[in-house]
Amino acid sequence: MKEEHKDFSKVPWHGIPRKDIEWYPRIIEESCIGCGLCYLSCGRDVYDFDFKNKKPLVARPFNCMVGCNTCSMICTQDAIEFPSLGWLRNIIKKNKITGRAKKKIKEIEQGKSEL
Repeated sequence: MKEEHKDFSKVPWHGIPRKDIEWYPRIIEESCIGCGLCYLSCGRDVYDFDFKNKKPLVARPFNCMVGCNTCSMICTQDAIEFPSLGWLRNIIKKNKITGRAKKKIKEIEQGKSEL
């Protein structure tokens, strides 16, 4: 039976094509103990698990939600890396994401007041 995987790679992030943003986990192989917490905890279907080698695989990197680093936070071996917070904030500033977010919040607020 073929396993179906979610595909979030085509969903833009605040108007930016997701594949234009290189935000995704990188596994430090020599540090990884193969516990599988990252694989089991990711709600965006980023990981597969290599049962033969007992290691997670970043199979769908662009499924990762930009800014999410939950898997690295729960990794007991610090075996998962992401780009720096500064790098992410530069993307936000360069693309005026804060302004876009404020505009979207205003649209949501106006939609609720019309109900």
